[in-house]
Amino acid sequence: MKDMNSINKLIKQEMDYWDVPGLSLSIIKKDCEPYIKSFGWRDKENQLKVTDTTLFGIASCSKAMTSAIIAMLVGEGKLDYDVPIINYVPDFKMMDEKATKEMTLRDMLCHRTGLGGHDAIWPVPKTLKEFSEVFPYLQPNAPFRSKPQYSNIIYAIIGYIAESITGRSWTDIMKNYLFEPLGMTLANCSAKSLTDSGNFAHPYQVLDGVLTKLKVWNVDVVAPAASVNCTAIDMSKWLAFLVNKGQTINGAQLIPKEIFETMTTKQVDFPDYLNTAEAYPTDGYAMGWKTGKYRGKSIIRHTGKIEGYSCIQAFMPDDGIGISVMLNLHSPTVSIMHTVLYTLIDYLLDLSPIDWAHQFRSDKKPTAEDYKDCQVDVFHSIYPDAIPYEMPSSQLMEAYKTHSYEGTYYNPGYGILTIVHKDDNLYMKYRDMFLPLKPYWSGNFRIDNVKEDTLTMSIPLSFICDEEHKSTGLRVKFEPSIDDIVFLKKN
Repeated sequence: MKDMNSINKLIKQEMDYWDVPGLSLSIIKKDCEPYIKSFGWRDKENQLKVTDTTLFGIASCSKAMTSAIIAMLVGEGKLDYDVPIINYVPDFKMMDEKATKEMTLRDMLCHRTGLGGHDAIWPVPKTLKEFSEVFPYLQPNAPFRSKPQYSNIIYAIIGYIAESITGRSWTDIMKNYLFEPLGMTLANCSAKSLTDSGNFAHPYQVLDGVLTKLKVWNVDVVAPAASVNCTAIDMSKWLAFLVNKGQTINGAQLIPKEIFETMTTKQVDFPDYLNTAEAYPTDGYAMGWKTGKYRGKSIIRHTGKIEGYSCIQAFMPDDGIGISVMLNLHSPTVSIMHTVLYTLIDYLLDLSPIDWAHQFRSDKKPTAEDYKDCQVDVFHSIYPDAIPYEMPSSQLMEAYKTHSYEGTYYNPGYGILTIVHKDDNLYMKYRDMFLPLKPYWSGNFRIDNVKEDTLTMSIPLSFICDEEHKSTGLRVKFEPSIDDIVFLKKN
């Protein structure tokens, strides 16, 4: 592979601009040695450098690996893309009866089940089977097969189907079907395996203008959607497998070529977050992959983002190129990932160079506001003129006691939510969150810092009261695309 000094200089420049702690790069080009290079810090506070064997969370890039597992099982005749799921898991149900009867792996893999979002229901300490049992209680926001809607939770169910068919845990399936055959010796798919490794990139996010180390988020319950952790060396082996269309470097064809072609062929039109033609947005979704063209050439790619990690992986089947960029920064990372990806493609294919850095950004340094691109204010989008309820805390607490707001609330899809009184305030305890409720004159409460997948949200909550003005339930806007989620009071 040609001299990479100019590319490495660009990467360091962009890392400095965006305040990226660490980055690992993997490049595959057919008939060339892999190029692997790591930059920066896996632990900035302790001055521990990223190495080629440092683990990064690759987030939703995990979906492509899940799709590869399913392709192998299809190749073995254990699964079929177009056979209804209930043929494999008879007890699985959706709220939509048509979806229950007709939904297939193809529908799931290209996100056309009618079920979008519902990311508030994870992470939770459940098995994939236990997680699947809440799906009859999750409201769809579109008719079955009417439009594609990105879904982490559906990919979790894909993993459960694989568990049901093979009789193995998801961790074992990934190890036995993918990691070991490809020689991915350090790759894993659990939070504990990541933190126990001793050499992992700590996740970071810029909060209030300060680069802040985060805790590793345990997303094992949606492992098939987002939990793979990988090193630059192991990513190079995964990329080589893709460039060779399902064949290992030892010549084993793990995915039959016709099935690999199906897996990476566009199934549905799918909007991209890149909204200008000059940025070469993708045009569709295959199975765990987005499809499109880059300067007239076919490119298949996917991005990933989860609590303090970002990743982009891409391969060009007609040109024998595979590239991945892994970072330990939450957001914004679209600019640096695409700048590096596109610059590398131009370089490797001898295309006329483009100043991609300035296609995605100006020279003005990002502000604290620029790092809030994953914050969503649902509350004020619904109640733009809402006025905070100002009253002495003692009077507020007396009102709260009168209405009996404290207690345990339950929704069969979303589980247990608890309202507690602490330090003259009400708090919502839900999942791994403990957040204050802020009262408004509208009768609603605002809850800030609600974590759902990559987003941090401000959402409304309101109590349902009986004729005596005692709380019997509550409504909360965990999923903006559907009706409020209703929890009924248990005590």
